[in-house]
Amino acid sequence: MSLSAVSEFTPGTPASWRHELAASLRENSPLILFTIVYGLAAVLLGRTLSIGTMPYGQLWLAYLGFLMTVGMAVFAAFALWYLYHARIRKVPDFPSAAWRRIRNDFLHRERLMLALPVLALWPVTASAFSYFKSAIPLIQPFYLDEALHRWDRALHLGIEPWRLLQPFLGYTWITYVINVGYALWFFVFQAVLVLQACAAGNRKLRMRYLLATALAWVLIGNLAATLMSSAGPCYYGLVTGGADPYVPLMAYLRDVAANLSLDVLGNEIRFPFTALMLQDLLWQSHAAGDFTIAMGISAAPSMHVASSWLIWRLAWSMGRMARIFGSAFLLFIFVGSIHLGWHYALDGYLGIAGAWVLWRLTGWLLDRPAVQSWLWPERARAAALAAA
Repeated sequence: MSLSAVSEFTPGTPASWRHELAASLRENSPLILFTIVYGLAAVLLGRTLSIGTMPYGQLWLAYLGFLMTVGMAVFAAFALWYLYHARIRKVPDFPSAAWRRIRNDFLHRERLMLALPVLALWPVTASAFSYFKSAIPLIQPFYLDEALHRWDRALHLGIEPWRLLQPFLGYTWITYVINVGYALWFFVFQAVLVLQACAAGNRKLRMRYLLATALAWVLIGNLAATLMSSAGPCYYGLVTGGADPYVPLMAYLRDVAANLSLDVLGNEIRFPFTALMLQDLLWQSHAAGDFTIAMGISAAPSMHVASSWLIWRLAWSMGRMARIFGSAFLLFIFVGSIHLGWHYALDGYLGIAGAWVLWRLTGWLLDRPAVQSWLWPERARAAALAAA
């Protein structure tokens, strides 16, 4: 529904809210159906494998974490938007203009109703994804790391990709910046998710991104990750039991972590190295059979890179500045995943290939006249009248 169509209803009446909610449920129906099927599949998996922990036992934690990260991500996005217009473009009397934009556009009823089903159901999707990911070693024990290492070397002229990057990135504070930026991936992803959930302009692009993202978590992050069950360079020695070619990389990262300190007025200030902390935490969780949300280990394909490619592809439709950001973000996450020992380079290539397929698939699906008539009936009727 267009913003102009909203004016047919009195802004605050129950009828107008019911109409907007019904239109939102219809437009978001593919995502709602996806969440129901995916959510039930996680429960079925738990019962089939006799896993003691069910996927939604701590669902409130998923909602709490989602609200916190979304709040921080949206605040950061708003701050950047505000500073760009107020300080760089120097829009006259921008505080007043910003408040009008917030009241009349950002907080418009159509946006809020459009986003509500997506934001309400996403923690369920995230919980199901994490549950499936934690179950990968139960379904298919890690077996592909040695082959991924060989293929990685073969693709890069007989050299591990991390060694190719080391002359450029192998400095303590460069590595630390990459470590911090890589950890921010989650906040960027959440911010883009919320912004697209609320996007009332190009509705086909909105649905294409959200649907491709949802399918990526299942088909790339769960199904393909199970078929290619692997742990990644940081766990190579633990899962293969053989000679570990990534010992020098992990030793370098631990040396960086040990030397992350600055002397300020005679006081030593230490900085946490989150990559190693998370890697240790995930392995402990895996060893203990922990199915807590945000746990689980998998390397190929890389969901970090796949989701970053989808953000890049979305940004490519939004102008020059968005393209620059999307390209820089994708490159940063891909390089960081290798330099920090999370992934083989091949994991990233596979993630990009899978994301590209899903982007094409969802584009084809949303081009079907029957799908457009279901999701956007008013637009379909208007197009039919215009054609007549």
